Amino acid sequence: MKRIALVGFGLLAGSIASALKQAKRPTVIRAVSSPATLARARELELADEFFEYAQVEEWSRDCDLILLCGPILHILKTIDALSQVEWAKEAALSNGASNGAACLVSDIGSTKVEICRAGSKLPAPFKFVGSHPMAGSEKRTCEYNDPAIFENAYWFVCPPEGTAESVYAPLLELVKFLGASAVVFPPEHHDRTMAWVSHMPQMLSSTLAASIPDRLLSHNYQHYAGRAFRDMTRIAASGWAMWHDIAVTNRDETVRALTEVRDGVNTTIEAMQKLDVVKDGRPAGGSFDATRGSVAGGKCADRSDSLEEIFKAGNEGRASLFAPGRNAAAAFFEITVPLKDKPGALLSVLQPLAEEGLNIRDIELMKVRENVAGTLLIAFKTEDEAARAVKLLRYLGYEVKER
Repeated sequence: MKRIALVGFGLLAGSIASALKQAKRPTVIRAVSSPATLARARELELADEFFEYAQVEEWSRDCDLILLCGPILHILKTIDALSQVEWAKEAALSNGASNGAACLVSDIGSTKVEICRAGSKLPAPFKFVGSHPMAGSEKRTCEYNDPAIFENAYWFVCPPEGTAESVYAPLLELVKFLGASAVVFPPEHHDRTMAWVSHMPQMLSSTLAASIPDRLLSHNYQHYAGRAFRDMTRIAASGWAMWHDIAVTNRDETVRALTEVRDGVNTTIEAMQKLDVVKDGRPAGGSFDATRGSVAGGKCADRSDSLEEIFKAGNEGRASLFAPGRNAAAAFFEITVPLKDKPGALLSVLQPLAEEGLNIRDIELMKVRENVAGTLLIAFKTEDEAARAVKLLRYLGYEVKER
């Protein structure tokens, strides 16, 4: 690409720009954003040309790719603005709607149906193909740009039906350059899938955190929450502004997913209600002999089969998320290292790896409790790097396991 315009210069746009700059690609980068953001992008030397949103006539000219990186409703507003640019109308009239030099327009919005519907109405010389990278963080500004943020992430590409791959080749080139895995997907399939694996979980997490009963809150008992509750409510800290746009553009599919989960919860409740409750050390239906599996006076009426089936189905569903070759993140090679609960424990593992020139791609501190050793999970891009890390840390006396 000779020139790319990144419209909405936040974390992801800044990360794309940073990766291009770091690789010294000859692409001219146009940053389009608010004055304050443009000033910071200029300080960070993330772009070559700088435009405010209203300068659409200027920043939309002579681009190989325009990537809309703002919130969903802002993306829709920008598509409408692009449809009104005078230079494009003049080009279409002078060259013919089918003969003008095409400019590919895409986006990184979290929902696709409404965006792709609007994008399909863009006149020549624009060609619209929606997209959505499954990457990001809680940070929002270009200040926190990370050129590796897209590595091993899925990047959905949603072209109109019948579109030749050559039309969106610049986008595929960018996705590959950034280290992501392109998945060509119809927009409807994207929104249906994201409703289940992203949008519904957010609604559940927010609902769970919002539903802590007063009988706990009035005594501050919520502070005793373990890791499970904390993990399940982590994304409840997400900001409303972004999720408002997702909710109003993928409402029906998200409601469908929530309804399906509600039905599953009701099934679990019914399975729980079938259980014989233990009172005074015995099942309510009689005295249970655990060694013989019987109740005094007759056969044991263990009615936990339904709940057991739910647990087994849950085990299988969870395992299916990590099927070999089906998850982009599975391309990482992971090791685990037990840590002692003392100052410097983390550094004593990471510093030797850095000195050895091993590049850590992901890291997580698991099972952390006071005075109990935590487990450090470290991920590497290649199997060779992971093997070298294992060899080094075992030499240093750590009990390392490969995942």
